[in-house]
Amino acid sequence: MPRKYFGTDGIRGEFGEYPYTRNFFRVLGASISKTFFSEENKNNSVIIGSDTRESSDEIINLLAEGLQSVDCKIDTAGVVPTPAIAHFTKEKNYTIGIMVSASHNLYYDNGIKIFNTLGHKISIDKENLIEDYIETLKDNEFKNNNTILNNVSIEIKNEYIKFCLKQSKKFSTNNINVTLDLANGSNYQIAEKVFEEFGFNIFAYNNEPNGKNINKNCGSTSINNLPDLVKRNNSDYGLSMDGDGDRIVIVNNDGKILDGDDILYTIIRGKLFNKEEVKGVVGTIMTNLAFENFLKKEKIKFLRTSVGDKNVLEAMIKNGFTIGGETSGHILLLDKLTSGDSIIASLVFLYYSSILKSSGENDFLKKFPQKLTNLKINKNLPENIINIAIRETLDKYSDNEIRLIIRKSGTENCVRIMVEAESDKIVEEKSKEVCGFISDKLKK
Repeated sequence: MPRKYFGTDGIRGEFGEYPYTRNFFRVLGASISKTFFSEENKNNSVIIGSDTRESSDEIINLLAEGLQSVDCKIDTAGVVPTPAIAHFTKEKNYTIGIMVSASHNLYYDNGIKIFNTLGHKISIDKENLIEDYIETLKDNEFKNNNTILNNVSIEIKNEYIKFCLKQSKKFSTNNINVTLDLANGSNYQIAEKVFEEFGFNIFAYNNEPNGKNINKNCGSTSINNLPDLVKRNNSDYGLSMDGDGDRIVIVNNDGKILDGDDILYTIIRGKLFNKEEVKGVVGTIMTNLAFENFLKKEKIKFLRTSVGDKNVLEAMIKNGFTIGGETSGHILLLDKLTSGDSIIASLVFLYYSSILKSSGENDFLKKFPQKLTNLKINKNLPENIINIAIRETLDKYSDNEIRLIIRKSGTENCVRIMVEAESDKIVEEKSKEVCGFISDKLKK
């Protein structure tokens, strides 16, 4: 049975529009409390953070009204990156952590991500239980004018800056220029301080959030302007983060865009050069075949999962791996923390890149040409129609000439189409054909 609220990465949608009304978030809070809190436990506790969307504070208050239907302590961390909530949920022994964010979506969307006491995103079973409670409680009234929120934002921000600084070995940053694109999001304050204190010369952009400009023509999903900024500032790298700070895309001083596969490649190459053990790596169905071939050559075990950093994390934990990630820029380094983190991944990348460059080693992955197209669809289109169109397209175009991945996005109203082949010409031709075919199918 299709799930109604949870997608690939938490709950997200347009705030104020059905089903994500104000009362929905009260009911959601109550459903979360019934899932994780015990009436007998006097130590029920939650830490809540958010990104910079104008609706975030209101959502926190609505969630709190529902959460306190079961007695609990609520600490608010203010505007912080998602990985900070994951980290401190575990570090400070909260029952759960909640991040109010719609990640890379534009400001009118919002939602939540939930972390368990180990700092991991909650299981699908827990998400399903929350959905069951929502359906049971949706007609109930959870207004509470006496909610108590404890503001711990200054403490959390300062502690997280110190934590980030400890996650990379020190190396010479003399005359290294770094351009930061902060997406007008969660890292607009923290990232600047981390990179400044680490010793980089920084040029920061998109660091003036106004509630409506998060991810707007900026951030890791909109990097068209970053190569020019890197060149203008004579930067060694441009680091582009997403709205909630758990993804990173990098641009080098030649204007080359480095996605999650490239970043993982540099980190692993650096580790191998340093004689550090790499037991295995987890990627997704979107991971470039060239990266998989590199790992095979190095006799490093590689596993693919479905899209979603939660799926990557589960496979890493199950197999005892510490490195994994997604092409989109979620980089998981479990020897550092339990969630993808754009700041920490950047510092680790810069450390290993510096080692490789100073030693004259190759630090770039020569990838198979790959094209990802996001085909917008009507949000009211029935699930079965979408599934049939995807299946028929895969049946028609799956052959040995290309690697084709088609899936409905779990975070936006679109179908994501990835075509990979040995030449740019084949990729472009097949992408055009596939997109046209499935678009016609969805219009019928």
